[in-house]
Amino acid sequence: MKNVTTGLYIITSTCGIIDAVCFLALGGVFAEMMTGNLLLMSLSIGSGGATGDVARYLPAMLAFACGALLGGRLLRAPASLRERRFGFAAEWLVILAATAVAWRETPDAVNMAGHVVVFMLAFAMGIQNAMVRAHGIPNLATNVMTLTFTAIVADSRAAGGDNRNWQRRGLSIGLFCAGAAIGAFLLKFGVVWPLVLTSVLFGVAMVPLTFGTPPSQTGPNP
Repeated sequence: MKNVTTGLYIITSTCGIIDAVCFLALGGVFAEMMTGNLLLMSLSIGSGGATGDVARYLPAMLAFACGALLGGRLLRAPASLRERRFGFAAEWLVILAATAVAWRETPDAVNMAGHVVVFMLAFAMGIQNAMVRAHGIPNLATNVMTLTFTAIVADSRAAGGDNRNWQRRGLSIGLFCAGAAIGAFLLKFGVVWPLVLTSVLFGVAMVPLTFGTPPSQTGPNP
């Protein structure tokens, strides 16, 4: 039975792929983990890094903020719950555009094509994070896994908990890690191929994300 949960699981794997591409091939910058960018920028400042080392994180953070701003506006549009999910379609279009740039050019950590791809992917991830705030599922993380990992341990039998939702939490972490590993592997053949995979996976996710129903309307949560 299709519901939003299925789509969120799929885009969790794409987050791992996108982070692998941006961090490993496009200058050590994250497109969707702003915590990582803030930390790396702060470490660069604290260690006396050059202005260029600091400045490379700013475009990604600016793009992410612009994407989150657009996502917030889309969520507040006078539309139905289903129509407001079309923000995911806007994100997909941006990812497709970034993939097209990577296909046409040869993006790397220093050329303009690389900067453009990072900017576009960070913009897309800003939209996604805004959308997930409204349409996300409890205990299903799509990107930063610290709280999810903590919850698995803190709610375990060993900690006196009841292991609630460990399957959903564990699957989120597993899909994110698998996406990152696959993205790193595909980079051996060029930046474009992990982005092609991301575009395809996100296209598949669009069906449940756009037309699916929340788990509460289809039965008990997994």
